[in-house]
Amino acid sequence: MINADNLHEAEQEALGQLAQMDLSLAARLHQLALNSEEPKEIIEFTRAYQRASRCVRQTIMLRSRLRHDRERHLAGIKAYRGAVADLADDGPPDPVELRIDGRIGDLQEAGARIVAAASPDMPRAERLDQLDRIDAWIDQEVEDKDENFGVQDLDDHVISLCRAVDLPETLGRAFRDLPRPPPEGDDDEGYAGAYTFEPQSRPERRDTG
Repeated sequence: MINADNLHEAEQEALGQLAQMDLSLAARLHQLALNSEEPKEIIEFTRAYQRASRCVRQTIMLRSRLRHDRERHLAGIKAYRGAVADLADDGPPDPVELRIDGRIGDLQEAGARIVAAASPDMPRAERLDQLDRIDAWIDQEVEDKDENFGVQDLDDHVISLCRAVDLPETLGRAFRDLPRPPPEGDDDEGYAGAYTFEPQSRPERRDTG
């Protein structure tokens, strides 16, 4: 069985070596462009330098994304294990906590769909930053509303999310019909597309008498 920690370290080391080689090549091409006196050679070296420097940037960004994805994955595992331990210690789950957890998942899913639809060509690093902003807003909502979090209609809550993080409200009103974004770590190519949105949480029914 492949050890995930060892694989991650091997990937990071390989990408680090690749970035160093790309950087050395870019530096060499830059120097050749500066030393050349022929206009044609200057143009060719400059274009080659631009391609090499772009490779450096892409390699650094990939290395950063892999590290970021790994940290999110480990944080998710830790949270899951903590939740399982709490359930074992505390007995049946609290309905309010289930509603809150379900609404958090619904908002994260809706936010991810809206971000992907609003800017389909957004670089992945920027998309992760946007998702982090959404998570931060949700955390603040949970803190502010406490036990009342998730009682309001999901559609209204999604619109509040859009307004808070500057996402298009038109997409927020149609979030159920938007395609699901590809999982973090996968390429967009070959992604299956939309599927029916099934909210995990629903507001508690109020007794009208």
